[in-house]
Amino acid sequence: MRSALLYEFVDPKKKALKVKIENTDDLWLLYTLLKEGDQVTARTQREVKQGEGEKSRRVPMILTINVKHMEFQPFTNRLRIRGKVLEGPDTFGILGSHHTISVDLGDELLIYRENGWGQKDIRRLESSSRKTGSVIIVALDYDEVGIAIYRRQGVKKITEIELRLPGKGDLNREVELKEALMNIAKEISEIAFREKDVVGIVVAGPGFLKEELASELKSYLKGVNVFIENSSMGGYAGVREAILRGKPSELLRLQEMQEIEKLIEQSLKLLGERPGYVAMGVEECSNVAELGAVEVALVLDELLSQQDKFSREKVEAIMEKINSHGGRIHVVPANTPAGERLYSLGGIICLLRFDVNHST
Repeated sequence: MRSALLYEFVDPKKKALKVKIENTDDLWLLYTLLKEGDQVTARTQREVKQGEGEKSRRVPMILTINVKHMEFQPFTNRLRIRGKVLEGPDTFGILGSHHTISVDLGDELLIYRENGWGQKDIRRLESSSRKTGSVIIVALDYDEVGIAIYRRQGVKKITEIELRLPGKGDLNREVELKEALMNIAKEISEIAFREKDVVGIVVAGPGFLKEELASELKSYLKGVNVFIENSSMGGYAGVREAILRGKPSELLRLQEMQEIEKLIEQSLKLLGERPGYVAMGVEECSNVAELGAVEVALVLDELLSQQDKFSREKVEAIMEKINSHGGRIHVVPANTPAGERLYSLGGIICLLRFDVNHST
């Protein structure tokens, strides 16, 4: 799977691009897309003094800088973007001074490019958004039900229904509630069958109604995990609340880690059976990247933030070459089981399109 950078152009001429960083792959993609001279606007912190003799303090603010230099910060999953301040609060007299914006997971940026974004970069953005995997979210209470599909690219609202149940004293209330839950479960089952790439279902809401629907869903859907989440209400507002609590994005991250584990297993199998279809370590991967042979690469995030500039730039050059030949790249966090395995295998693995041992 590729990164799925959340992005949108906010002007008709496609000069201003808004992005949200969700994982380390997104940081790498942003790092390769940014150019010197781009203008980046983001929320950041700046060390300032407000008066003569006062101690300096860090103040949160929104700044726009002209990009001059970028680097991955050692030992962290952060991208540092450095340049001159073009726009910011007048109070602190910082216009024209240098500032570094540290970009972390969850951050949003606005990137302005005076000459507009070229078709090559736009194609890479579009390609990044084709990542598969979705989570169905349903939020319900006794008044309404909301159903949506969550992907890295965003949320698609499917339906919002008023339940219109009889009053609490009505003898038909429980019968109609059970029928309503059964109909909701049937609809969600149909959505899951239609979407084909559903990795889980999140059922949210106040009280015990969500447990009843989850139980109903498990009888309809075999092999699809159903998770219960709290929300203060049903309907689409409850769906948004469930998203903010983080379970849907957590499920997609878990799916990606499982896919990476499979790729590592595939690499080890190829080493024994068809060694010409896999390369391990910086030197081997550099050679096969030059040949345009790489189908997919796994790169440990620590290789992009190591302090040895020469080693870091060599890994970056490998990734640039893989990108240019249409290969896929996963940046793997070191603090995961998959990352630990990748570290023991040299920090970088490439699965190849053809047998390099027999290529002419």
